[in-house]
Amino acid sequence: MMSETTTEYQPATPPIAAPRPLFGRQLLYAAKARLRAVPLLRSIKRRLVEFARGSEDVIYRQSEIAQKNLIASWRQLQASGVILPLDQVGFSRFSEFEEDGHLLYLLTLAGSTSRTVVEISSQDGRVCMATNLLVHHRWRGFLFDGDPVFVGEGQRFFAAHPATRSVPPVMRAEWFTRENVNQVLAAAGVPDEVDVLSLDIDGNDLYLWSAMKMRPRILICEFNNAVPSELALTIPYQPDFSFAALPPDQAMFRSASLAAFVAVGRRKGYRLVGMNALGFNAIFLRDDVLAAEMPEIPASSLEANPVAEEVRRRWWPRLSRLPWIEVSSDGKI
Repeated sequence: MMSETTTEYQPATPPIAAPRPLFGRQLLYAAKARLRAVPLLRSIKRRLVEFARGSEDVIYRQSEIAQKNLIASWRQLQASGVILPLDQVGFSRFSEFEEDGHLLYLLTLAGSTSRTVVEISSQDGRVCMATNLLVHHRWRGFLFDGDPVFVGEGQRFFAAHPATRSVPPVMRAEWFTRENVNQVLAAAGVPDEVDVLSLDIDGNDLYLWSAMKMRPRILICEFNNAVPSELALTIPYQPDFSFAALPPDQAMFRSASLAAFVAVGRRKGYRLVGMNALGFNAIFLRDDVLAAEMPEIPASSLEANPVAEEVRRRWWPRLSRLPWIEVSSDGKI
């Protein structure tokens, strides 16, 4: 592993003051952490969410049928030689945005080997990348989060859901570092071959992926879209890093840029094939998966995303002065 070198970038314009809403967001994080520790308030929140969304049982039955029909139509198109772009197949069932559709479409095209999904930073499982595969497609799952309160809530959710109560996913409260990532995964029973890995810890994400021995067929990960797409940068490694502890004007100093993920991906045998509509979740395929159907796209594709452009405009002038670590072109950090 190469020694870490610090790179300082001088912005064209002076740093601007932190926007007021960000301080409110930091307060919101702290308030949510306190509320999660109060069982009665958590129960009230769940009931309000369920009332707003409707009965999970009804939604579950309807979505079960809809997804089976969708898979059948996608397979017919594939048999006819039609491959749809990812921006036409997205939908959200449990993912926060449209990534449930992206994953299901790629798996429809590529098939599955182990029918296993791993999610690092799953929270309580109600809003995450793995749950659609667990609930509607009866996959095996390993879900991890650093907050034991979230893990307890998730265990209760999956134990009560009709699709997972017989065989719920493994859920563990774990704090991952690049030193322990392989041991923690092995101790939980994660197999060497998994179909999907979702990685979103808002911190040492790139270091974890770089250190992992596991080689998922599909990786979906959150990257820092405040960094210009041509710069391969990540935060300095700190085993106990938490973005919630950052000052308001540095709240986006976390994770790594898309170009940094691309560089590490190439070293590990992966290519970038897509992003979500908001331009902060990237989808990588292992090089032996759908090589003809899903060609690589460049990191510069991010430049066409108006949401990412606005985030970059607001944040990069102040973030550029912070001590980023440059990832080499051969993907070493």
